[in-house]
Amino acid sequence: MEKEKGEELVHYINEADSFRTRVFGIQDGLIGVGSIILGAAGFSHDTLAVIVAGLLATIGQAFSMGIGEYISTRVRMQIINNEIKKEKYQLQKYPEMEKEELVQFYIKKGFSKETSEKIADFLLKNENVALEEMLMHELKVFPEEFESPVKLGFLMSLYLIVGGIIPMVPFIISYLIRQFQFSLAVASAMTLIIITLGIFGIIGTKYTGLTKHKGALEQIGTGLIALVGSYIAGILLAHFIPATFLP
Repeated sequence: MEKEKGEELVHYINEADSFRTRVFGIQDGLIGVGSIILGAAGFSHDTLAVIVAGLLATIGQAFSMGIGEYISTRVRMQIINNEIKKEKYQLQKYPEMEKEELVQFYIKKGFSKETSEKIADFLLKNENVALEEMLMHELKVFPEEFESPVKLGFLMSLYLIVGGIIPMVPFIISYLIRQFQFSLAVASAMTLIIITLGIFGIIGTKYTGLTKHKGALEQIGTGLIALVGSYIAGILLAHFIPATFLP
């Protein structure tokens, strides 16, 4: 990205975790639940059955993905906190060894040995500053960038529910308004999913740096593979297990 004259570029790395979770949540709702809905639609033309399948998939995935996001983020934070404890211990018990690591790091950066030792001595006067330096350079860890596990778990569930409801709307309308044909509901659900994926793809370019066109196409292209594949799979499955055979 080129910087225009007088324009200050804005960095969004501190929002990366929450944005990733929002995108993952909405995608899982639109593509994951949407694929189940379209698969059910391909298998059976029973509007109510499709709605129930969609509701069950949305509820189940909202719980599983939300809890999964919470657990994975929490485990990651536990690992990071454990590494921080180890580094604190080493700074307190083996300051000379830690100093030498800092010195070697700055020498690799092009500083002279004398200058590197002065920098290391200065940093080690403050344990917290020295700890931050060791975390960044030795462990490549930036704890302040990570969001709360509870927040990310909640965001995952919320956006998944939103994504799951969107493809159900046409089938709900079809169920309530009989004139709204089933085939139209399928086409409308597919269209809504594609439009929403495209919108989120465009929004995501704020963080990814991709062009809006490419950001939208990436989301839509990957989504279509799952959606069309699931619908075709439902149609094929109906030939082997007719809906009339189900209880």
